[in-house]
Amino acid sequence: MAQSNGRILVVEDDPKLAGMMVDLLLAEDYEVDGPYTSVSDGMAALAMHIPDGAVVDLHRHSRSESLLKDDLEAYAIPFLEGEDSGAQDLQQRLLPWLRHMRH
Repeated sequence: MAQSNGRILVVEDDPKLAGMMVDLLLAEDYEVDGPYTSVSDGMAALAMHIPDGAVVDLHRHSRSESLLKDDLEAYAIPFLEGEDSGAQDLQQRLLPWLRHMRH
């Protein structure tokens, strides 16, 4: 069994994108914490286990989303912020970000 490259917290409210993220992360030998569909669930997961990185992509933006990002920054956890540009953009952004995170 390959050794994990680390644990990534996934907070994504679109089931299709969440599934794609999980597949990409697992293919790159990351453990996946999530996907969580709300800020409150993501914050609870963060409190339980500090991840090595996070992907936060919420399409129903809320004020509490910034609280999650503030917590990630406070713990110096690198995170990739999602954009509303879809699955193709996610794949083009996620893999390079993971490779950069490893170095």
